[in-house]
Amino acid sequence: MEFDEETIGSVQARLNILRKGIVSEENSVNYYKTLLEKTPQDSDEDIGTRRMYADLMEEEKQHVERFRELITQWENKLKELEG
Repeated sequence: MEFDEETIGSVQARLNILRKGIVSEENSVNYYKTLLEKTPQDSDEDIGTRRMYADLMEEEKQHVERFRELITQWENKLKELEG
């Protein structure tokens, strides 16, 4: 099989990995959200910590969106190959 040639099996494998990966990314969003919620705002250090958790949470949200885009792309490719 050529590197750029896809089959139903290879696309399903890609989708399996992406579906596992998106769960990990969603868990990361929830992790940073929990840390953010549990961090007080009592000092400059706490405020800086909260900001960093918020930044990281937003970054993970972008990863989730990218995984969704890739899942849609490969689901469409799978339909094309099946059709």
